[in-house]
Amino acid sequence: MRQPPFESNCDAQFFYESEAHGEALARLLYLVSDRGMGMGAMTGEIGSGKTMVLNVLGSRLRKDLYTTIKLHTAHLPFEHILAEINQQLRGSGDAPGNNDKYYQLKEFEGMLHNKVGAIGKHLILVLDESQFLSKECLDELKCLTNYNQQESLLTIILSGQPELKEKLSSLPQIYQRLGMFCYLKNLRYEEVAPYLQHRLKTAGAEKLDIFEEDSIDPLFSFSGGCPRQINRVCKLAVDRACLMKKDRIDAEMIRMIVRDIEKHFG
Repeated sequence: MRQPPFESNCDAQFFYESEAHGEALARLLYLVSDRGMGMGAMTGEIGSGKTMVLNVLGSRLRKDLYTTIKLHTAHLPFEHILAEINQQLRGSGDAPGNNDKYYQLKEFEGMLHNKVGAIGKHLILVLDESQFLSKECLDELKCLTNYNQQESLLTIILSGQPELKEKLSSLPQIYQRLGMFCYLKNLRYEEVAPYLQHRLKTAGAEKLDIFEEDSIDPLFSFSGGCPRQINRVCKLAVDRACLMKKDRIDAEMIRMIVRDIEKHFG
């Protein structure tokens, strides 16, 4: 193999287009291509693949049409988020401007028009882990879309765990502005085996059938179809199979790894 097939990173080349993940990606692509919806949101359980979908979205957007800024926003106040947006729009060679919020907003407005709109582009602002943002911060982020009144130049994508939807639902001034919302489900049982084969193929494996058919039951039972949990177990299974010089992974090996995980992590 050219590379490990079940690492926990979010490398877009490993993206498996399950029914749920394909639908989420299609919705996000429609949101940004429309350019007029302003805001959208995607939620999903921990490890369901939200960041992977966002990475694939970024890889499929034309660089001559879109400027994409992706931020991991855990617990950041609005002023810090705005400062980072401005810094990325400004470029590493330019010195930061005044730190006052009023001037930061004026600088953002100016760059949105001069560095995005003036060259025919659209700004995609992706905020990952948005469930940690305060209601006040979400409200101020919503106000950035007010700069779309004369010309639609900005789309904001909020991504986070299910509690993000609850938070947004309590803020009608934001919830009513969402042009798109989707909930990212885990893999279905019948998608697990193709998912494993896809990752093995992408990693350059010569054999794609190293997982016995009976290994899927305990794997799905433990993971519930969560990609991160599947990767966690399968990484250990592949490593163990190599150490034991086995060319197949069966149900007993999966059960052994699951028991070990549950013993040490509960």
